Amino acid sequence: MRQIIKCILVGLTRLLTWPLGTGGRRRLLRILRQGMKTVGFDEVIEEIPTARGTVRFYCLGDLPLWRAKTLLTKEPETIEWIDTIEDGAVLYDIGANVGVYTIYAAINRKVRVLAFEPLAANYFLLNRNIEENRLSDTVSAYCLALNDTDGLDKFHVRDTGFGSALSSFAEAIDHNGQPFAASFEQGMIGMTLDDFIETFAPPFPDHIKIDVDGIEDKIVTGARRTLSDLRVKSLSIELDAARPDYTDAVVRDIEAAGLTLISKRRSAELDGTPFGNIYNYLFRRPAASGASQT
Repeated sequence: MRQIIKCILVGLTRLLTWPLGTGGRRRLLRILRQGMKTVGFDEVIEEIPTARGTVRFYCLGDLPLWRAKTLLTKEPETIEWIDTIEDGAVLYDIGANVGVYTIYAAINRKVRVLAFEPLAANYFLLNRNIEENRLSDTVSAYCLALNDTDGLDKFHVRDTGFGSALSSFAEAIDHNGQPFAASFEQGMIGMTLDDFIETFAPPFPDHIKIDVDGIEDKIVTGARRTLSDLRVKSLSIELDAARPDYTDAVVRDIEAAGLTLISKRRSAELDGTPFGNIYNYLFRRPAASGASQT
């Protein structure tokens, strides 16, 4: 059906632009395409071959396309960690953006993924990517801001474009701990991970990924019961090494839940960029743990 519609639209376009001649038609199409790029609607289906199989990403604009193309290179440590997740496990992807790691974790594997993404534009693409890869049976996305309290507040959006990041819930504080001026205030529901699990009884996480650009401490605080549960085997969280007081406190809270810091890594691609101090901290639960199960 999609191909039929495409052929009809192409035929209509050629018919309506026929009086312009070949050169005129080309100029008009260039103008239309540039206009679509300007408003962020340059639609591309990008196929990325991986060891798990080909992953398809629905991209609107340059940033989602870049995220798709750098799936395997932007955070190789995250890919390596996901590759260790066992079949039948449940992964929570907190701060999923457009879902590149969500989709990679689920594709051709028996991994159940719950993805959390507050930004409206990204939430649309996240669901579109789930649809594109036919993963709705194993991946569920929620437009929810995980936090240290439950309630209604504002999601302070730095950029409303597709694939954008660096926004923050409740407080307009960036990943460096500095205030920023939001371009848009999106209404949002905030909830602790502990209360989300207690209220809705979703599949319990075996593994958790957190990439939220600034409120990691609040999410960890709101997940104390969950992180102390013996069923949680590993946690990957993105933190700023240039904020030692903040980051060390988050690490202590995670280790207090019985998880041990295994590695702190980032891609060499971040050298010399504003994100050169951002690392993925990987925690695993020791085989013999004294943590309590709730």
